[in-house]
Amino acid sequence: MRYAAILGQVGLVIAIPIALGAWLGLKIDEAARSSPWGLLATIAVGMVVAGLGVWRLIAQYTEDNPITPSSDRARVAGRRWEAEVREQERQREADDEVQR
Repeated sequence: MRYAAILGQVGLVIAIPIALGAWLGLKIDEAARSSPWGLLATIAVGMVVAGLGVWRLIAQYTEDNPITPSSDRARVAGRRWEAEVREQERQREADDEVQR
């Protein structure tokens, strides 16, 4: 559910500035009779604003959810797995000794 909310937020951050830019561009083109330049310019501005908004969301999300690099996590998990395997081998050897 949390990821759906994040995706929805990203969608709005992208859609609203571009849609507003398109609407404003159409109004500018009607008033100045400059079609399609007002529309193209305001859509471009809307895309820049949307990109900055997504950048801000990513920065906020990574600040709120810090994680260690995956290589460090993988290294720790690998060491833990190796220790478990060694312990199982020791246990098996101990069981074999007891049975003899």
